[in-house]
Amino acid sequence: MKFVTYPLILVCMIVSSSVLLAQDEEGEGGIVDQAIMPAKILAARHEFNENNMRGALALYREVLETDPQNTTALFGTARCHYNLKKYDLALEYFNKSLAINPKISGDDELFLGEIYHRLARTDEAIQHYQIYRDQFSKGSENFRYADELIGQCRFAQEMMSNKVDVRIENMGANINTRFDEYAPSITADGKLIVFTSRRSDTKGGELNEKGDYKFFEDIYFSEWDAENSEWSRSQGLPGEVNTETHDAVLSITPNGDGIFVYKNNTITTGEIFFSALNKADNTWALPEKMSRPINTSFYEGSISMTADGNTVYFISERMDSRGQGDIYVSTRKGDGWSSPKNLGEIINTEYDEKFVFIHPNGKTLYFSSNGHQTMGSYDIFKTEMVNGQWSIPVNLGYPINTVNEESTFCLTRDNKSLLLAAEYSDSYGERDIYKVDVSNYDLISEGHEGGSFGQIVATVTDNSGKPLKGADVRIYSATGGTLITEQKTDKAGYVRVNLPLQLHYRIEVSDGKANSSQEIHLQRNPSGETVTKLEFKL
Repeated sequence: MKFVTYPLILVCMIVSSSVLLAQDEEGEGGIVDQAIMPAKILAARHEFNENNMRGALALYREVLETDPQNTTALFGTARCHYNLKKYDLALEYFNKSLAINPKISGDDELFLGEIYHRLARTDEAIQHYQIYRDQFSKGSENFRYADELIGQCRFAQEMMSNKVDVRIENMGANINTRFDEYAPSITADGKLIVFTSRRSDTKGGELNEKGDYKFFEDIYFSEWDAENSEWSRSQGLPGEVNTETHDAVLSITPNGDGIFVYKNNTITTGEIFFSALNKADNTWALPEKMSRPINTSFYEGSISMTADGNTVYFISERMDSRGQGDIYVSTRKGDGWSSPKNLGEIINTEYDEKFVFIHPNGKTLYFSSNGHQTMGSYDIFKTEMVNGQWSIPVNLGYPINTVNEESTFCLTRDNKSLLLAAEYSDSYGERDIYKVDVSNYDLISEGHEGGSFGQIVATVTDNSGKPLKGADVRIYSATGGTLITEQKTDKAGYVRVNLPLQLHYRIEVSDGKANSSQEIHLQRNPSGETVTKLEFKL
């Protein structure tokens, strides 16, 4: 455990206060304690800014033991608990502060909205987001940000009222601990899981004092025990993969003979490595950094390989990315890899695409993002290659996605189980790894070989049959009325959109002068890809 160290100036303040008031000392809780509280609050803020939430909490606790009505310490405690994802405690201490001083700033309204949002109390979150938003002009960045948060809450309400048919269970104490577990990856035969954890028995057992004051990451594994029908107790990966700093697994190859490793230390700042399994003794070799053009001087992280080993999808923040992390694809080229191609604006947003998983069929892609419509943080989405084009990403829905972060996962080869790291209510501590039974969820389990998406091709012309370029094409859910996508026709008057099958859609077309609309039930073509052509005359 780290001992909190005070900055030199604060030590001087404490010593000076002690000397000046020594003759009036009244013992614990007396004048001296009152005098040094401002220094402790400054020290707590320093630890907070250094990302040492537990150190800051310890200092705020000392202040509150002497002065339980100290609103600064109460509010600071709420901030710490929020960052530690203890949202119930964050609300408790915020309300204690509010009971003493009911006047709060606009920024505090935003913070209170965020707490309610994380607690899935979306009506209350919207109320506080609106108060925060309405102090700004409509065109301002703060107004747009608050409006976006309100949109997330309303989308969360819609998702939570239309639960998808899945069953979720914690994978238990053989996998999870009171520490952080995430990034699960399973072999195609379903017999080996690897994942990342920040538990106390990592190699070296040190805290990251230059980061978030948690234990460094290590990679762990668990094997399926068929005789007892359970996963073995997880342990550190044998071999040369784990070090005394950060070592995180990105994915395991489908056949289980290699793992992709993420390293971020004093030598490298976010790059992808590969470690091969030594089958003679079942140990893992020293990871080797993947060469250019996969790795660059920019951040690279998360990678998934197709079953044939010839294609990888990965995350990068290189120069041509649309926002933060984008998804790229690269294919084998001799002993190396081809120049990566950005998947484009249908998939990548101006925000962050964080994690990627390619299905063994090679054409169904799952990824996490906070740029598409989410419930509050990173959600998981599905897209599919149809007729040479990626489909509009579909949110996997509630309760897979929640108002909190769901961003690292894998899917079993039979499409029956999704392994997911999440902050569900029954977690052992921080994030836990869960097994989600998706066998009854058609979006994932059905049509994964033949495809679960189809393409709508809309052609827009004038009454004489001349193609209309730049006509507005909006596609809505015909049942819920939700706008799914809005696009402009190309010079040939075409718009091509890939959407989930077996659903009803309403397509509305306009050129600013005339309008037209059609409804369609997009059904699977029993042979070949589903492509449905629609014609609109304006």
